[in-house]
Amino acid sequence: MLDFRVFTFLKVCETLNFTQAAKELHITQPAVTKHIQMLELEYQMKLFHFKGKQCQLTQDGKALLELIVTMNNDLKHFKNRQSQKNIPLNFGATLTIGEFVLTDVLLNLLAKNKALQVKMLVDNTETLLKSIDQGLIDFALIEGFFSKEKYDALSYRKEPFVAVAAPDLILSQKAVTLESLLAYPLIIREQGSGTRELLELTLKEANLSIHDFQKVTEIGNLNIIKTLVKHQLGITFVYQSVVQQELDKGELIIIPIQNLTISHDFTFIWRKNSQFKSRYQDIFKLFKP
Repeated sequence: MLDFRVFTFLKVCETLNFTQAAKELHITQPAVTKHIQMLELEYQMKLFHFKGKQCQLTQDGKALLELIVTMNNDLKHFKNRQSQKNIPLNFGATLTIGEFVLTDVLLNLLAKNKALQVKMLVDNTETLLKSIDQGLIDFALIEGFFSKEKYDALSYRKEPFVAVAAPDLILSQKAVTLESLLAYPLIIREQGSGTRELLELTLKEANLSIHDFQKVTEIGNLNIIKTLVKHQLGITFVYQSVVQQELDKGELIIIPIQNLTISHDFTFIWRKNSQFKSRYQDIFKLFKP
């Protein structure tokens, strides 16, 4: 079990403010300072430094933080495993993967493993990474970008990333330029989503941005986005699995873009250096189609 000084250290890392950390921990600021000094003395390293009034982690502090976050995550995972009669499967998935990829996988898993106790958090990549760090979930399947220094990962599958529209909005089936699509309203996911991140990166490489589109509508629900696009209210960029049914029915079409084919990995991730690495690798095999 991690001691009180470590939890103080984690709170200061989160707030980067000794006063705020003391307030949230319901202790005095001198107590926070003492806890940090005790850790610095024990590990013979400086954990924080100040630029003016701004508190920042040192390189040693960052290294200790990564170690403690992984340890804390593993301890929570171990406790959950010991306290539950059923086998816990506590994980997260981004909206695209959770809603359009994992349904058949979960049907198969739950049918074959009656003892599984499944908890799946569906949210954007940014939130899932924070949830792993806080020990709220053990692993996640994401489509967004992540730090390879903080997380171990296995490639789940490579997915095409496409521009789509209603058939009557874009009548030509010929390939168009990315720049020509700026004339259409864009309907896109919120900040922090993997879909949004990949589109922003694609546009940046072409010296463009989301704000170059005629109009931008942000929606945090993929089904609503698809409905709006089907009603000719704009175009969107999504992973093909999200719109496969609509493509098969002819309700939406893929917009071919000149000299641009995009695909991206769906990735299975967990905290780097976790003691449960082999278990996560075994779970990964269960999740593979």
